[in-house]
Amino acid sequence: MDELFQDIKRYIDLRIKRTKLNAVENLSIFCGRAIVIAAFLLLLLLAILTLTGAVVAAVADCIGSLMWAFVIVGGAYLIIALIFYLLRKRLFVNSMVRTFSRMFFDNEPNLEEDDDEDF
Repeated sequence: MDELFQDIKRYIDLRIKRTKLNAVENLSIFCGRAIVIAAFLLLLLLAILTLTGAVVAAVADCIGSLMWAFVIVGGAYLIIALIFYLLRKRLFVNSMVRTFSRMFFDNEPNLEEDDDEDF
């Protein structure tokens, strides 16, 4: 009986360690992706700011007014922002839920196959 309790304790300890390792792995993957995405977004922002200046200058040359060029380009950005807002669930939320689900639940082992390996 004592041996059975020792086996159960060892099994529970192994499951806890495995859960911790899975959490560390998933957290590491998440942080790595977050850093890459943050760097990409920063570079994208710099590129957009630079291109915006070029577009404003081009529009100002075409219409002859720098102020109205800023208004036109700003209005275009507002329209784009509105489209992103209206499509936010489809573009962002649903894909994040799928990504997190895959990260945390696709790594779950099949318990029937793993039970023999732990003992």
